[in-house]
Amino acid sequence: MRADLDTVLIAVYCAACSLFPADPRPRRGRPQTITDNELLCLMVAQMLLGQPSDRRFLAIARWRLGHLFPKLPSQSRYNERCRSLAPKLVTLWRAIAGELPGFHDAICLVDTTPLPCGQSVQTANRSELAPWCGVGYSAAHSRFYWGMKLVLVCGPDGCVRDFDLVPANAPERETTLNLLARQPIAGQLVICDKGFAGHEFEQAVRELGGLVVRPSRTDEPDRAQPPIRFIRQRIESIVNSFKDQLRLEHHLAKTPDGLWTRIAARVLALCAAIHLNWQIGIPRRALTLYGH
Repeated sequence: MRADLDTVLIAVYCAACSLFPADPRPRRGRPQTITDNELLCLMVAQMLLGQPSDRRFLAIARWRLGHLFPKLPSQSRYNERCRSLAPKLVTLWRAIAGELPGFHDAICLVDTTPLPCGQSVQTANRSELAPWCGVGYSAAHSRFYWGMKLVLVCGPDGCVRDFDLVPANAPERETTLNLLARQPIAGQLVICDKGFAGHEFEQAVRELGGLVVRPSRTDEPDRAQPPIRFIRQRIESIVNSFKDQLRLEHHLAKTPDGLWTRIAARVLALCAAIHLNWQIGIPRRALTLYGH
């Protein structure tokens, strides 16, 4: 078994077929040139190839993936059907991620990352995303931005245990607590950065059965400094994988449904690649093997 794009797409297709068996009854209406399970694989391929534009991706897919998908839909049909598959994307991601060792590890990594959705006042006023977005501050870039935040709860091997999209100005600790409340974190260490400092947050995690471990702030000279820098680098590398290869901030979404679908596709692509890497015994977060 090799770590390449064809192999990971075949693995995703087999997993999708086991979860969503084909309906033997003939469909009425417009004939389908490609099945839903094949479309799920195409979305994974689009994200691993780093092609946020549907038009450009379909042009590339005709020569790069033609041996796997001889019939491709038009751009408008592809976009329409992909948005309708968001529930299946989430189900497939949970099934794949749930098999990874990091999903059940005693260490839980949490973080948030900016998700810009527009660069102009006209976009913020006219976009269908406007009711869902807000103005937030990106400390990494030292600038304000308009859009949303991606909240991540990950395992140490890079698998995404849970995620959510919230307005850019949403309180970081409250949104993270909502995700942690959906997780069985009893007895786990919740690793986070200084932005999650606060007695109320730590107490809320303790009530869920977890223990917050984070770096000390400069105004906490008497607080013990835990040696977690090497673990914190793991969540940073996960975020970098989303931003660099999966092109998180170049999602090109214009509607809430489209944004959710495109982010869910990226999460599925990441977990599928990590799953294959785990099976063949190579570094879990080596995604560059699938980007060509």
